[in-house]
Amino acid sequence: MDCNSTSSFYILMWSITIIGDIVALLANGFITVVQGHQWLQKRKILPCDFLLINLSTSRFMMQLSSFVGHILYSISTERNRLSYKNAYVRILWTFMNLASLWSATWLSVFYCVKVANFTNYLFLWLKPRINMLVPRLLGLSIVISSIFCVPSVIEYLGQKGGSNFTVILPVNVSQNEPYKKRLFHIQMTYTSINVCISIIASTLLLASLWKHTRNLKKSGLGGKDLSTQVHMNVIIVVLSYVFFYLVFFSALIIAIMNVLKPCCPEFLILDILATSFPSTHSIILILTNPKLKEMAARILNIR
Repeated sequence: MDCNSTSSFYILMWSITIIGDIVALLANGFITVVQGHQWLQKRKILPCDFLLINLSTSRFMMQLSSFVGHILYSISTERNRLSYKNAYVRILWTFMNLASLWSATWLSVFYCVKVANFTNYLFLWLKPRINMLVPRLLGLSIVISSIFCVPSVIEYLGQKGGSNFTVILPVNVSQNEPYKKRLFHIQMTYTSINVCISIIASTLLLASLWKHTRNLKKSGLGGKDLSTQVHMNVIIVVLSYVFFYLVFFSALIIAIMNVLKPCCPEFLILDILATSFPSTHSIILILTNPKLKEMAARILNIR
């Protein structure tokens, strides 16, 4: 089957992809609006809320660029699919993806340091300083990522040796392959670092929560104590976060390597898997945040 097939399978896959983009846009837009409104009202923001608003805003822009990319691809001819407009969308998605991954990573580190209990010297040193460190680490991470990405982006968008951002990509795509590969390696490097940090932080948090839950059960409070139920809920949330993060990372590797033809059945399934992380994780964040959950229930008129 070709890309222009109108079979029920392609209609179903594209429908799921578009629905995933819309859900992610709505969820992250909701978080951004609610958190931004509270920030403006109080004139101050907690570190966790700062990370949350950065995460939701970057994800909103990422999903918006993805949504626009899907539209551009569907209405463009084979030749125009290599134009600078599609390239700009891809570059915007790359930057927003890096920003969202760093935000999610430092958010997981923040929760790990705040919630977990370890007697390690480094951990004890971080605990009272994490509020101050996390915003700085986020800004530093995004700046460093951007500095390393910008040269490859300029080379990718312009002709070899040129610096004009308005230059349309050459028809001969092979001329841009070195720049695409360089950008791919940079993106994969930072994504791999993000995954490692997130997995380590989530594993430490899970270990601490599981140990505390076992101690509560041994003391006879396992089934009755409210904190035990809260701990179990957090464990489920963290496990789901790690699962969808690994699915997203695997899908991202395959997508960036260009081993699949766009619009083929496998590529559409891959796109759905990649979209599942920002949309599902954002919904989990809303359901586990009392302020966001209350506001969402109020908007939906749910008691």
